[in-house]
Amino acid sequence: MSQEFPGSTNSNETGQAPKAIPRGCVLSIGSALITCLMLFINGSLVLAFLAAFDRFGPEWMHNPKLAQFSLYLVPVLLAVVQWMMIDYVRSRFRKNLDD
Repeated sequence: MSQEFPGSTNSNETGQAPKAIPRGCVLSIGSALITCLMLFINGSLVLAFLAAFDRFGPEWMHNPKLAQFSLYLVPVLLAVVQWMMIDYVRSRFRKNLDD
């Protein structure tokens, strides 16, 4: 027994499927994939910098705990900054399109 509320529309009765859910899933999966790619590239860059600093850097850079902390933290911070830059650029283009 199905209970209907006044003013509600059932997507099966109107013949239209809701489009917001698939679009939201695609955007979420796309954002996750882009973030994974950014973390991979950022991690590779940080690892290359750590290897260079290990050879030529100051003495305090030879600490393995600091290197491990940097290898985990810096790529995540870079990904956050990159998403902020992407949001800023998108908002600038959106404002230009609205004018």
